[in-house]
Amino acid sequence: MAEAEKQWKVSFSGLSGDSSDVISYMFGNIITLSRHISLGGIARVGLHEVISRHDVGAASILAWYLSQIDLQEQVGKSIGRPVLWVRQRGAIDQGGFYHLALPIDLDAGTRPLMMVVDQQATALWVCEEVAKSGQFLSIILETTDYELTASRRLQLACEVAGTRMIVMRNASQSGCLMPSSALTRWKIEPVSGAEQNRTGNIHHLSLIGGRGVRPGSWKVKTDAKTFSLSVADPLENRLSEDNPKDRHAHAWSAPRC
Repeated sequence: MAEAEKQWKVSFSGLSGDSSDVISYMFGNIITLSRHISLGGIARVGLHEVISRHDVGAASILAWYLSQIDLQEQVGKSIGRPVLWVRQRGAIDQGGFYHLALPIDLDAGTRPLMMVVDQQATALWVCEEVAKSGQFLSIILETTDYELTASRRLQLACEVAGTRMIVMRNASQSGCLMPSSALTRWKIEPVSGAEQNRTGNIHHLSLIGGRGVRPGSWKVKTDAKTFSLSVADPLENRLSEDNPKDRHAHAWSAPRC
């Protein structure tokens, strides 16, 4: 094994856990995450980020997907632990994110509890305390930008009681990628030139950073009617996994602030 590969394999060794603590695939077995995350996949517990620049509707769908990604595997554990969706009013007033429009036929047991909070400090405090309580399976937070210290506190709070948190944050105006303790950082944007419609828009889903992460990108379809994501082109995604040039072609690269 090449030295660079060895270093990448051990770069995430500080996070304890085994294979049962991670989600190794997305969309069934179509997207293999072990090739991109040295832990072997998405940690079931901890902080993850969705960074939005253009398509805030798709960002909301992605955040919901990440909060629910292993629901089928967690039957029994997830009973009585719904999703809390916290919306900081500043993020809403800025028009930063799409107003949540979950399907009306969504089962009442999986419909999130929505909360709107005026101040960012209050929103962060609420999420931190709720994460430590262990009362919710996942927390989604829509917020304006926050500091590295705040992300560390959220990550530690998630670890206390086994909570997953998805933070939706805007890309900075300068285009810099703000520092964060998030385990994974994601971005989703429309595919240029692809035919779009109201319920089946084609996007590039990109894993752009995190702890022990190799960037990658896949072509997916968002469905606003069912508030869901699916793989749009399995063949393209397979090529992207095997070919480093394809894998990095659409991954968003931004300088650190």
